[in-house]
Amino acid sequence: MSQPRSGPTVALRCFGADLRRRREAAGMTLQSVAEKIKKDRATPARWENAETVPNPRMVGVLLDLYETPADERTEVLRALAEAKKPGWWHPWREVAEVGVIDLESAATSIRSYAPGVLPDLLQTTEYAEALMSLRNPYEDPAVRRLRLELLEARKEHTIGSAGDDGNGDERASLWVLLEEATLRRRVGGPGVMARQLDYLEARIADVRSSVAIQVIPPRVPHPLAISLCGHLEILRFKEFGMGERLIQIGLHPSMTLITDDSDAVENYRMAVDVTSGFAPPRFTPLPLTSKDLG
Repeated sequence: MSQPRSGPTVALRCFGADLRRRREAAGMTLQSVAEKIKKDRATPARWENAETVPNPRMVGVLLDLYETPADERTEVLRALAEAKKPGWWHPWREVAEVGVIDLESAATSIRSYAPGVLPDLLQTTEYAEALMSLRNPYEDPAVRRLRLELLEARKEHTIGSAGDDGNGDERASLWVLLEEATLRRRVGGPGVMARQLDYLEARIADVRSSVAIQVIPPRVPHPLAISLCGHLEILRFKEFGMGERLIQIGLHPSMTLITDDSDAVENYRMAVDVTSGFAPPRFTPLPLTSKDLG
């Protein structure tokens, strides 16, 4: 039987896309495949859309239908085994935005624009907890602890700790455009903000870091501000068949939008490129420090 998932991983998406390519190359439709394997049309569609995982025997049947060369079959079955593994975030699945986190974790580069508050991957635990308190002051403390644990795991998994040399790790490069107002917006009080600014300064000063931060001066018109787009991320992947993704972060997970529409991605990428030209370059110190907070 197919195995239901708590959420698709990038490995599962890539596996499904590979099945689709092989079917199309064989000149078969979903309906014709379904008739051959004596299933309804929705079954192979779910496999290709990464909604469920076929078992190895059924994959063998599909590979026979698609006349897959013998030397490729082992690789396909290896990809199947990888696709069946749960994401690293599985222990926190009850509080995780699975779609966003798995894409983020598999990305080779993340470009972010943060006009309101700092993006998750640059937040200290104190800053993050203060934000959570503002968003949901009545949240169960146990649930909040899980969210904070997940955040620390996300940061370590995706960009590593400040001062990491990155040896042996495949960390994503993170390029963040911040509005200066974001730094001046006090979240959690002066002490929390002071330590947050110190953390950002450490990231900026670290020449080995894969994190780049640019701060857009106030009162500077630029494409992203004019479009009122809110917090967004553009993700790029190394996996074949995984196009770039645009993520527009909403106030609630249900309001977050993810698209691989090439026109949308390209338009926002161009806007990010243009906007970066209005900000001082990487390694420029922040326009305010923890001492400026009083």
